[in-house]
Amino acid sequence: MNRPRYYDYIHEKLEVLAQRITTNGKLNLLHLNIHSETLYRELLSILYEYKLQPSNIGKANAEAIDLIDEDKKVVVQVSSTATKAKINSTLGKDKIKELSEEGYRIKFVFVANIAGNLRGNTYNNIYNISFDPNNDIWDKITVMEKISQLTIDKLTSVHDLIQKEFGERPGILKLSSNLAAIVNFLSKENLYDVTNSIQLNDYGIEEKIEFNELNDIKESTFDEYKIYYGMLERIYKEFNREGSNKAVSVLRKITSFYEKEVLNKESTNVEKFLNVIGKVQEHVLQSELVKEIPEEEIDMCIRIIVVDAFVRCKIFKNPRGYTHVAT
Repeated sequence: MNRPRYYDYIHEKLEVLAQRITTNGKLNLLHLNIHSETLYRELLSILYEYKLQPSNIGKANAEAIDLIDEDKKVVVQVSSTATKAKINSTLGKDKIKELSEEGYRIKFVFVANIAGNLRGNTYNNIYNISFDPNNDIWDKITVMEKISQLTIDKLTSVHDLIQKEFGERPGILKLSSNLAAIVNFLSKENLYDVTNSIQLNDYGIEEKIEFNELNDIKESTFDEYKIYYGMLERIYKEFNREGSNKAVSVLRKITSFYEKEVLNKESTNVEKFLNVIGKVQEHVLQSELVKEIPEEEIDMCIRIIVVDAFVRCKIFKNPRGYTHVAT
């Protein structure tokens, strides 16, 4: 089914956006807030069939609201700061009096923080604009709940919007790819029987993890999946004996995904690593070779392959004097 895959993709991208907005806000870097307003204008228009337009072009945000639908009489304030003071400040603007007299309803969308604690509060709605805190305060959870209930056509529209904003648009369906072939072979292995005859230099792996500031996912990712190094080594050797370039092409493809992440100077190395996993998954899911494999198994196999590429020094920087961890 496409539904869970589309939902997970949308959720991942909006969650990463929210985290980056929060982090950048602490550094007083607010460019993502501006772009998020445009994204949510498009997103809310799909979710609620609005015809939202920016209300403050050329007015330096002086209107106290960000988006307006003149047909449905709705105005939307998009913000990363989810506080009662923020709502009261907006409700007290002179523009709100004019909007109230014209019969508008105001809604607040908080794109970074969870706003559940703001619902049910009493606010200083001095101009009596239509505003129900229980229904007119939205956050990323509210948005994802709405998305989860969409028809498949609308869900596809949201997926396409998010993909255009955040990721590569898929091309024509590929019948095969070497990465998908490796995933296919790996999925047939008994992962409970980890017979690893290759001794790994664990100190070297841990040194590289620390050097690249990846300790936050050391236990959940590297310790969990590095044990399959020997299994992948055997699969790669089988391909090489057939005169195939699958092993080389797979590792170089993963390297190419990593190279694109290196150009993103704003993301952390943990985000870069997880983004590489996401890019590999997008690539693999386009292949017919994996259509019969449950998505959870695909995700597990891809994590094994990407961690293995890290161990083989194909992605991320190596500490001085560090080459390969297999001994």
